[in-house]
Amino acid sequence: MNRIIRKTVIMCFFLVFFFTGLIAQQKVWSLDDCIDLSLQNNISLNQKKLSGNLDEINLEQSKAGVLPSLTVSGSQSFNFGRSVDPYSYDYIEQNISSSNLSLNSNFTLFNGFQAKNNIKKDEIDLKAGNYDLEKTEDQVILDVTQAYLQVLYAYEQVENAETKVKSTEAQVKRTEILVSTGSVPEGDLLKIKSQLATDNYSLVNNENQLSILKVNLMQIMEMPVTDGFDIERPDFIEPDLETLTVPESEQVFQDALRQRPEIQEADLMVESAKTSLDIAKGARLPRLTLSAGITTGYSNARNLYSRESTLETREIGYLQSDPSEIVVTQAQMFTTTPIGYPYFNQLQDNLSESIRLSLSIPIFDRKQVQSNIKRSEININTAKLNAQNTRNQLRKIIEQAYNDMIAARNNLQASREQLKSIEKSFGDTERKFKLGMVNATDYLIEKNNFEQAKSNLTRAKYELIFKQKILEFYQDKPIAL
Repeated sequence: MNRIIRKTVIMCFFLVFFFTGLIAQQKVWSLDDCIDLSLQNNISLNQKKLSGNLDEINLEQSKAGVLPSLTVSGSQSFNFGRSVDPYSYDYIEQNISSSNLSLNSNFTLFNGFQAKNNIKKDEIDLKAGNYDLEKTEDQVILDVTQAYLQVLYAYEQVENAETKVKSTEAQVKRTEILVSTGSVPEGDLLKIKSQLATDNYSLVNNENQLSILKVNLMQIMEMPVTDGFDIERPDFIEPDLETLTVPESEQVFQDALRQRPEIQEADLMVESAKTSLDIAKGARLPRLTLSAGITTGYSNARNLYSRESTLETREIGYLQSDPSEIVVTQAQMFTTTPIGYPYFNQLQDNLSESIRLSLSIPIFDRKQVQSNIKRSEININTAKLNAQNTRNQLRKIIEQAYNDMIAARNNLQASREQLKSIEKSFGDTERKFKLGMVNATDYLIEKNNFEQAKSNLTRAKYELIFKQKILEFYQDKPIAL
């Protein structure tokens, strides 16, 4: 019975995992799905998130740095042989057990505004880190979008190759009929069969390219490669070139300057470097510190004593006139008896309080402060150059994207005109070939030109779509297909 139950449980688990994997393979990924998973799995992005957590901790620590410190400490000592009582300071020959307790606090009243500037710098660094994170997210989105469009383009190339194979197969059948009737020579049939083999080879290459691009997309998404991976294929409406407007690159650049995270990050790094200079200069100013403490302790060598007095009769002399006459007096005698010194009583009696105000004025520190100031000034200039370089790079990217957009628009227009012209020529050649008025060589040349024109149009369409998305991206528009 137990064996049957075990087998049933194992079978249920197997079926659950099987169908779960099957469902995962059958999932069709949209662009948003791919982007979401990439943002979740990207290693660099997650590392920057952890860096952001460290920046938050640094800021919290800087804010806490302006608060007074509070320390409780305690110690327990055991001394053997001749030693000094830590409270009576007497040398004694006994084993001593002693303890010490203290409560100390320090508060920096003034440190050249370094604490304030440290908080300011950490706030700036936290904001800069958030912009760096946003910049990385944007790059991931662009990479996924490009890879996604490449897969879509590969799909269309496969479809074109399949259509081409079917067309050539149909032509082989027609030519076989024409050869059997003697309308065309058998050499034409051989040429078309050769073309069919070439078309099949191209189809295989396109299918392989599609698989490679799928793998590339899955790797960008940081997901395991699976054969069942597939994406949604939206029906693109080819852009209307008559109404398509391309924004001027300068306007796109000005818009990007106001909202691009890399620009905000670079400017914040300049501010951070300036704050570092203020921190370095603060080290030249005096420091004023207030400290206070309470200490107490206990030693088993200390004792309290009880004191008792008694009257004793003592001889103090004799009479001078009669030496035999003894003179006595009553003397009060005292005896002390140790009764111990309770622990908490000692702590209360040994309580000591202190308060101290310290002023430290730097005079000569072997040029450490001056060197830090000079380094900070150099870092400011470096940060300014980095900010300017970031602006220059952004301008170049946008100008390149603008020119690519113009080129893609012109290329699409030219591809449409080319396909339109070749389609008419191919249609005329195909009719003549069916009538035996054109040989197979001329027909195949026209057919290959026609198929190449369709491929060029597909490539031009996707190039224009991607270039358009890049410009929209730098205009702070969401990417959507």
